[in-house]
Amino acid sequence: MSEHFDQSRAGCFDPSTGLTLPARLVAHLMTAAAYFSAGMLAYAVFPIGNGVAGIWPAAGVSVAAMLLLGPSASLAIFLGDFLVGLNIGLPVGHALLLASGAVGEALVAWFLLTRVAAIDLRLKRIRDVTAFILAGVLPSAVLCVMLRMMLIAAMADPGPMLAMDRQMLVIGLLGHGLGVLLVAPVILCWTAERPLPRPGLEFWLMLLAAMLLNAAAFTATPSGPASALLYAVFVIVLWAALRFGPRETSGVMLLTAIFATWAAGKATGPFLISNQVEALYSLGAFLLIASATALLLAAAAKERAASIERVGESEYAHRMLIERMREGVITLDGERRFSFVSDRFCALSGWSRQDLLGHHMEELVAPDDRARLDQALIDTERGQDVHVEITLDRGRDGPIVVSMAPRRLAGSAGQASGIMAVVADVTEPRRAAELARIRLQQIAHMSRVQSMDEMAIAFAHEIAQPLTAITSYAQAARRFLAADAGAVGSAREALDGAEREARRASEIVRRIRGFVQDRESERVVQVADALVDDVARLAGPEVRQHGVVLLTDLCGGGCRVFVDPVQIQQVLLNLVRNAAEAIDEAACETRVVTLKSRAVPPDGVAFSVIDSGPGITPDALERIFEPFYTTKANGVGIGLALCRSIIEDHDGQLDATSEPGHGAEFTFTLKEYRNA
Repeated sequence: MSEHFDQSRAGCFDPSTGLTLPARLVAHLMTAAAYFSAGMLAYAVFPIGNGVAGIWPAAGVSVAAMLLLGPSASLAIFLGDFLVGLNIGLPVGHALLLASGAVGEALVAWFLLTRVAAIDLRLKRIRDVTAFILAGVLPSAVLCVMLRMMLIAAMADPGPMLAMDRQMLVIGLLGHGLGVLLVAPVILCWTAERPLPRPGLEFWLMLLAAMLLNAAAFTATPSGPASALLYAVFVIVLWAALRFGPRETSGVMLLTAIFATWAAGKATGPFLISNQVEALYSLGAFLLIASATALLLAAAAKERAASIERVGESEYAHRMLIERMREGVITLDGERRFSFVSDRFCALSGWSRQDLLGHHMEELVAPDDRARLDQALIDTERGQDVHVEITLDRGRDGPIVVSMAPRRLAGSAGQASGIMAVVADVTEPRRAAELARIRLQQIAHMSRVQSMDEMAIAFAHEIAQPLTAITSYAQAARRFLAADAGAVGSAREALDGAEREARRASEIVRRIRGFVQDRESERVVQVADALVDDVARLAGPEVRQHGVVLLTDLCGGGCRVFVDPVQIQQVLLNLVRNAAEAIDEAACETRVVTLKSRAVPPDGVAFSVIDSGPGITPDALERIFEPFYTTKANGVGIGLALCRSIIEDHDGQLDATSEPGHGAEFTFTLKEYRNA
């Protein structure tokens, strides 16, 4: 996988999550020891005088430690710098002040690099290296000089501290910046990423060549013939940058800096001009340019490698995606010949890739469809969105009708360079549509059964009335018949009443059974008002239990629609029940639900459910039809989503409007059925 920037690696390393307390203490002690060792080494290798070293690698240690361990490294940095000051003979007060300044410089670098620039500590991107130089190296160098000047100004007696003339300002600036630029990348690159790579033979050869060339280049005087070897050092730097990366490159540059600094401190090598200060200027310029260039080049090489890898991954992913698509994918060149065909298209067409590449697509198309294909490709080349169905001749496998969606491929100058098309067997989407229809039908049936389950008490009460009346009529008839022969007429009337109530109960059961019955969806011509009346009868018992009045407002005139009547009744019933429940829960004074049908010119029939309830808030209204979104305490959020799906399957659209506090209105419109 390509190496992308991981935000978790940017900024400081939190020891509380990565280190135990003993390990944290060891890390801070190692930081103090490394700072002290680097400072003392600088004074030993390249002392300038008055307690100042030509290059200050301890600054690189402090910046790296602060980035890896966070601000908690301040104490270790303070301790290391304080001990260095005491060892070079500074008074305790001066050493304390300079140690405080060293901590301040590191904290500023930490803040700029983690909170402002947020760099990746592995320095594998050009922006990270650039930010490291601009927000880490330069501020540290400038702050070093500024803090030293302020501390000296605050002291009545600066003692052995350096008097800051112009020359020494430049020396301090240069040496401090070089210390950060040369040392910090080595520590960061080799510790900020795990696991470390196992060095191969090429790495050891490069390291050996670097040591030999540096030893040869920095042991000769400027006039000696070996000074030309200085340019050979760049070969090693380029080798590390292009073949390895920032870790190895920073190591090679530190090795080069050690040789060069040692040589300049011993008054040998190509950087000794006339005196030690001029040697430092020359050495500093060389190391600054070489280090910055090497790190930027290594980052650029890493970015390029990562980009190439990402492109390769993207191409592989796209190729795998294309090959795994159920549709076939093809590309045609400027002469409409196949330049690419996916495996799926080969399976659809019945021809192999070798048989297709280089041939014109028209050769696969049935003669009757070639003109249509030609026009579709012409329109595509003009930039139009085209969709065409054609018949492919599959030879012995027989013809197949496919859907083709071609798109123009633009070249670098914006001119059409070819065409890419997605080709699908049209039976597949039709099969998917049929499966979706069956699933919708099954869900709708389960929803109807659930509705009847919730309305069972209301229907039980509704059926109890005719059953009670039947019992009463039967008992009356028995009494009449037992009395005397003159009561036959009264008994007959009682039996007639029982028969009417029996029919009434039977009609209620028939409506319930027809509503919950699982059956194939069947669309028939229905009178709109009849649908509304049936729903009013079904919803009536439950609506009355909520204390709500259900009114109907019919369009009249025999408006007809071509629908599945049970599914449309299901939608209307669900809307009526929702309205009644909303009115009941809100304890509204006005408790009316209106079920309405009306003609909508020029050829539509609208069905509406209007209530006097609390209304729907704007936020809820935006999401009311989303699956699993509900405003009910015990709702599951599929009722309205299912209603909308049913209406859309009937080529209609279900919408809702509401003004909070003034009720809600749900409306859908279907196309009116008219005789041809």
